[in-house]
Amino acid sequence: MNRKIMNGFIIAGISTLGLLGMAVVTDFKTDDDGLRVYAAESATDADEDVDSTIYNVGSVSKVYVTVAVMQLVDQGKVDLDAPVTDYISEFKMADERYKDITVRMLMNHTSGIMGTTEKNDALLNDAVSTREKDVLECLAKQRLKADPGAYSCYCNDGFDLLMIIVERVTGKDYTTYVEENIAGSIGATTIGTPLNLYGNENLTEVYSNNRRYGNEYVMCLGAGGIYSNAADTCEFGSTFFKGDTRLLSEESKDEMNTLATDTRYSSYGLGWDETDIPMYEDAGVKVVAKGGDSLAQHTELLVAPDEEISVCVVTSGGSSGESKAMAEALMNIALEEEGIEVTEPTSPEVELQFEVPEEYKKYEGWYVSGYFGGIYEVTFPDMKYMQVKSGVETTTEMNFKYTDNGFVKVTGDIETDNVKVDPDYECYAFEEINGKDYVVVEMISNDTYLINRASKSIALERLDINPVSESVINAWKDREDKMYALFTDKYSSYMYDMPFSEIHVIDDTGYVYVENKGMSYILRIKDEDTAEAYSTIPGDRSRDICDANVDEAGIIHTTSGCSLVPLDKCDTLTGDVESVSLRTENATWYNIDDSLANTAISLDRPENSAVYVYDKFGDVIYSSHMKGYGDSIPLPKGGYIAFLGEDGGTISINYEQ
Repeated sequence: MNRKIMNGFIIAGISTLGLLGMAVVTDFKTDDDGLRVYAAESATDADEDVDSTIYNVGSVSKVYVTVAVMQLVDQGKVDLDAPVTDYISEFKMADERYKDITVRMLMNHTSGIMGTTEKNDALLNDAVSTREKDVLECLAKQRLKADPGAYSCYCNDGFDLLMIIVERVTGKDYTTYVEENIAGSIGATTIGTPLNLYGNENLTEVYSNNRRYGNEYVMCLGAGGIYSNAADTCEFGSTFFKGDTRLLSEESKDEMNTLATDTRYSSYGLGWDETDIPMYEDAGVKVVAKGGDSLAQHTELLVAPDEEISVCVVTSGGSSGESKAMAEALMNIALEEEGIEVTEPTSPEVELQFEVPEEYKKYEGWYVSGYFGGIYEVTFPDMKYMQVKSGVETTTEMNFKYTDNGFVKVTGDIETDNVKVDPDYECYAFEEINGKDYVVVEMISNDTYLINRASKSIALERLDINPVSESVINAWKDREDKMYALFTDKYSSYMYDMPFSEIHVIDDTGYVYVENKGMSYILRIKDEDTAEAYSTIPGDRSRDICDANVDEAGIIHTTSGCSLVPLDKCDTLTGDVESVSLRTENATWYNIDDSLANTAISLDRPENSAVYVYDKFGDVIYSSHMKGYGDSIPLPKGGYIAFLGEDGGTISINYEQ
């Protein structure tokens, strides 16, 4: 690869990144001793020292843990189609169907498990956790969202269970296993987990709220806890080249690289996100892909096994979309150098119609988008076009004209029909599956200015009206217009960067919309204090869902491991509060009194503690994790402050005049 071209892509295409590393492995060959040798190049937007920077590769970690289990399959120690309970005796759920979950289902996201145990899954400047215990305890309280094997839906907890299987079968902790059997087998010096890389000087610092936050340690080791530099991640990808059996047999690699589920709306292999990418399939090339995100870092790994090309892009800052687009652009350059031309997807030509067929009138109503947090109202004004309004408290509108392809998004004056197709092609089509109405969305966009990207998925599901009594609705309406805050994670949890949630009752439906800065979801009201996840969308839109229960104190407890306290029940911080006693995994929240508005404080606090200050909108304006902030901490009008730590600790507050 040509370094000038690669740097050109960074400068032209990625201007918002905090830090970026890339590597491309090509030119597979054999030396005189019969050893495989790879020509590898890397580039960054800073200097050569950044090539050694170690990043969290996020969910690319799922390929690592899948490889670990497949190694045990190669050795005859694990059966892919055996129940998970054969290997983890403590694994139980509040749903008898869990006994039917197999090892394979964990790898291809068909287990039916709700999604992610959120408790303490990412820590700042801390790598002490009880992740295995937290996951098993959380799953023990959960039901399944679908029969095991029914459909694929992205699931982090399944890969933490795979990590536990590795430990149970081998008798080694997962970090040691990775060191010896993956990193050691390919000569990688940076591949590890928070448990052996904690404090490593080459770890990238993360950025949040435009501030440096130190190091982020992702503790869900199987689902997202692998760390590496770009070159070693790329080298790991190269082990999937044909003929490379350093980690796995050809049979196991083929198993991983093959479309694992019979569905039009996902292309999972075992561990891989994508095993049949249309633009590469059209060019006659097999490419497998896996993306990864922590809260602050993003990775994309692409491998063309037959052409012997492995591409990795890792960033601190930026976005997963940018990393994916960069990796695909680099893959296309590498393929072009091999004489293979890849044609990017382009928007089809469509003819806008002036009328909507009357048969679509039946599709008017409320729809939900599951994990991606949307509530949508679909209407057909005068049957001239389709209008989609999103949101509850405030709404935005999108307009679509009918075409032979479906309903295509348009911009312009819809009332005068002076419109044109949106440059980012978006086409909606209605589909009935198992007696339910869904909306399938096909999209082609180039929001990174690097490469056109296409996707097709079931995006929306009709919201069936859920009849509940007036007294039940009123119980939930009493919880509206209140701020709820996470309080049960430890002091180092990254989740305190976005701890707030709000509840909105969706009128005349029997559902509530729970919204926070990280994600939002729809819950079906069951009674005055219980609401359950509602989403049956095949594919990723029903990922990371949970049920919720409200206790007598008004605290919301979720089956994903989070508990939220209503801030109107919390104390008010005044100048009389001189110290705060700390409690393990039990944050102390205060509303900031108006008498302290626009003043400042300084703190004396123990090492294992943290303090966050938020404005009235819930945005972080100060965190003790921020680097170089100084000692003076502002107190905004109408804001909030959280004190976090461990049992026995105390934070002293000094009020500045």
